[in-house]
Amino acid sequence: MEFSLRNWIGLFLLGSINNLPYVIVTSAAKTIADSFDKRNDVGVVFGANVALSVIVKAINGLFLLKVPYWIRYVVNALLMVIGLIGVAFAFDFWFAIVCIVVVGSSAAFGENVALGYLRLFPSKSVNAWSSGTGMAGILGSAIYIIFGCSIGESNKTSQLKTLTKYAFLLTLPAVLVYLIAYFIIIKAPKPDDTAHKSQPSIQKPSDEEEKPLLQDTDIAETSGAVPVESVCQRLRRCWGLVWWLSINLCAVYLFEYVAQGCAAKVRPKTEYNKGCPELFAALSFCYQAGVFVSRSSVQMFQIKRVEILSLLQLINMVLWIFDVHYKFIPVYLLPALMIYVGLLGGASYVNIFYLLLHEDKYPEEDREFCINITSLFITGGIVLGTVLETILFNTILESD
Repeated sequence: MEFSLRNWIGLFLLGSINNLPYVIVTSAAKTIADSFDKRNDVGVVFGANVALSVIVKAINGLFLLKVPYWIRYVVNALLMVIGLIGVAFAFDFWFAIVCIVVVGSSAAFGENVALGYLRLFPSKSVNAWSSGTGMAGILGSAIYIIFGCSIGESNKTSQLKTLTKYAFLLTLPAVLVYLIAYFIIIKAPKPDDTAHKSQPSIQKPSDEEEKPLLQDTDIAETSGAVPVESVCQRLRRCWGLVWWLSINLCAVYLFEYVAQGCAAKVRPKTEYNKGCPELFAALSFCYQAGVFVSRSSVQMFQIKRVEILSLLQLINMVLWIFDVHYKFIPVYLLPALMIYVGLLGGASYVNIFYLLLHEDKYPEEDREFCINITSLFITGGIVLGTVLETILFNTILESD
């Protein structure tokens, strides 16, 4: 299947809108907590946003792969609507948390569905989806900055609730665009016109190559029994294919989430609220800008040695941890360093999923299953990063 600008735009919109509510929650976590006088529970907001991610991804990967994509996209759109309306009209902090769980679950479920859907398109189409998710980060953080600047240092909970309400309600029309992108803009290829069959690097085995495989099953055919692979056997076999990519994806998310958390403590509190935007919001925007650029890069170049990206991100994390304690990096260099964090994280994401969609070593019938296994490690990395960050901030970095 040849490259289609129409499909690229549609996949870009899917990525942008799928992740937008999630990013807005992350960017506005402090505002949401403050609006309910729960200033010490910002971490609960972050945790709620990923609370059920592993579960919904596992459900999709284990039980829903045979459910038509259109049904899964409609269900995900409904989850987005429920989450957005729920947060907008939340009458209680814990009710808001439940609705944020729905928002985060929608983002996780939609990501898994979209990454599996991409197997039907040319491998480089992952660039459209990932670029869209990067744009969601920029839009979400920009909304937070705009709203933050509008309220300044106000502590009026009613005003904060109003801003939260309109931030989420104004995102609702995007759900309609999400459905339009899937049902109208994107023209899915025919079942016999998949991206990988059309790529010259993936060749159909010759009769001679197939023959030994058939001979291995002669006994089963003679007895009339067809060997059936259990879910556990398939999981074990596919894990053997994706374990290295999965671990690297988990690691890069762990390192970058700790680095992002450190951005909230690299300077004394008095330096964060000077001018607009405040320092942490500005650094968050820089991170999202880096993610957007790198997640849009795979069409120009690909990186196979993803472990190099993980190593560089580890160095980044250590640098940010040391700066929280010693505060030796000049403030004017912090935005560039945070952009670099985003560049490495986005590059790891897009290149890992490009490899899963492109490499011959992943059987076509298992490609979506392999993608689902790997994507679980995104949530794993985020959770581990949050835990490590919490431990550091309550021990060796507590006084900073």
